[in-house]
Amino acid sequence: MASRPTSNRVAGIVFLFALLSTLPILWRVVLPLLDGQNWPKHAPHLPLVLTHAWGGLAMLTFGAAALYIGWTRRRFRYHRWFGYAYLTLGGVSASAALALSIEAPHEPRSLYLATGTLAAVWLAFGAMALRAALNRRFESHRQWMVRSYVLTWTFVGCRIATMVDFYPWLGAESTTAAIWINWIVPLMICEIALQWRAGTKV
Repeated sequence: MASRPTSNRVAGIVFLFALLSTLPILWRVVLPLLDGQNWPKHAPHLPLVLTHAWGGLAMLTFGAAALYIGWTRRRFRYHRWFGYAYLTLGGVSASAALALSIEAPHEPRSLYLATGTLAAVWLAFGAMALRAALNRRFESHRQWMVRSYVLTWTFVGCRIATMVDFYPWLGAESTTAAIWINWIVPLMICEIALQWRAGTKV
């Protein structure tokens, strides 16, 4: 069984990787949307897209801050407010993503089933995290927040799925398959990591 310092070190490396891996996607995808470069192709549903984009940026920022404070206990008096900001603005962003998924404005429309499910699961996990915190079940809260932020981070893989043809033999459905895999597999790995110690020898 890994020692606590080793576990913390691994968690720190994973957390740093998550932060750094978002930067190229922010540069390639999010910033061109926020500065207006890609507004024309989203004109019919631009308010939803911008709400999702700005909310997603807030999710990444406030979620990282809340996790870091909760993990290190530094400036802990701010932890609750960063958490509320993450859940509130993240909820707005995920709701916008769910609305876009229902509208399904671009082809292949099947990919919106994957993104809509992701948005719904994020909302459910966020609600579970908030419920645990309000009931002062802080270990449960921590685990739900970690799961939630993993789903927040999977936007990196989902955006890469729209730029890289991972499964060319699937034709038009390649993007849909990649989005499913790119959010479910990280969540599965996260769940194994969270439950690993619970399954070790007593």
